[in-house]
Amino acid sequence: MSASTTDLPFDGVKVLDLSQGIAGPYCGMHLARNGADVIKVEPPGAGCWSRLLGKHTGDQTAHSVIVNRAKRSLAVDLKTAEGMAIVQKLAAECDVLIQNYRVGKIDKFKLDYASVQKTNPNIIYLSITGFGASGPLADQPATDSVMQAYTGMMAINRDVNGAPQRIEMLAIDFSTGLYTFQAVAAALYRKAMKGRGAHIETSLLECALALQEGAMMEHHLQGGAAEPIGMPVGMFKTKDGYMSVNARRDEHFKRLCKLLGKDEWLTDPRYTDSGARVKNRAQLMVELRPFFETKTSNEWVELLSGIDILKAKVNTYDDLFTDPQVQTVNAIRWVNNDTLGRVPMGNICGQQALETGDRLAHAPHVGEHTREILSEMGYGVTDIEKLNASGVVGCHQGGPGKI
Repeated sequence: MSASTTDLPFDGVKVLDLSQGIAGPYCGMHLARNGADVIKVEPPGAGCWSRLLGKHTGDQTAHSVIVNRAKRSLAVDLKTAEGMAIVQKLAAECDVLIQNYRVGKIDKFKLDYASVQKTNPNIIYLSITGFGASGPLADQPATDSVMQAYTGMMAINRDVNGAPQRIEMLAIDFSTGLYTFQAVAAALYRKAMKGRGAHIETSLLECALALQEGAMMEHHLQGGAAEPIGMPVGMFKTKDGYMSVNARRDEHFKRLCKLLGKDEWLTDPRYTDSGARVKNRAQLMVELRPFFETKTSNEWVELLSGIDILKAKVNTYDDLFTDPQVQTVNAIRWVNNDTLGRVPMGNICGQQALETGDRLAHAPHVGEHTREILSEMGYGVTDIEKLNASGVVGCHQGGPGKI
């Protein structure tokens, strides 16, 4: 059954998405995937800056497709009085508003929480900033890479030489989108049960620290010198790639010793229990590594599976596209996009898998729904064309990226 024909939980919920980039739009996408009517407001022309993030074709990139699926795009110039009036009217009628402007910047459009609440007292209003609404860095811009450095994520992710590294994906942006989606979903439930809206204020900073709270607590409890949870645990170079292996439990380590023909390690005081192995981890890893370089990753997977030891070959995304386990559970779905062609999309927990042609899989072009949305608001055809001609709004003309 197509996701567009199921009974979706947020059917009838109206969302005004004023956010750009990844975090806010990703939150809005989850609301849309659950049935909400999400109107994505973006500037005419280039649109949301997610459309220029990385390699792009027309007005679409991998990230813009992911974060804008299932939404309707309204291209409008908020710097004009007419454009501001359009969005203010939408704000007065929506159930949820999402914005990620820098602190104080949205006030000039009279779309801040205080202004919107006057005409929409039960609004659920989500504000996402970089560092928070107050404090010495409140007015500073922030990105995922800035936050990975600032919040310690790079400090716990180091290369073999000890240099801090960035995780090569927008981990904080996407996790912020997930955290804020759950907050908005909870607020919608409260509104349905108790009739009250909410002003949800958060930041990339707060969400990044929430994501890392386990690592932070471990750091604190171990005096800043966190030890491994056990040994041997780590990455090993194989004959044709890399393996992640976890044999930290005593019984697992014993099985590994027997597999490698190293029975003498079973009585070696350096390795006889978990604490000793952690203490002597550097020497243990040096002794183990040459064994793994003698066989391929797939050979090690088979051998370690036979003795029930935790392990995984380090896969590339290309490996995963053809992986039988991934295929069996439908973790990746291939969907045709009208601009980018056939693209992979991850299955989202608790939601129907997407299929080509499903409205929930479609990522709109800039201004694709401008005429439709303005018509619903009561604007006539002549008025819409005048607004389009003057640049107040942008109306998609057909074809990838055309306005």
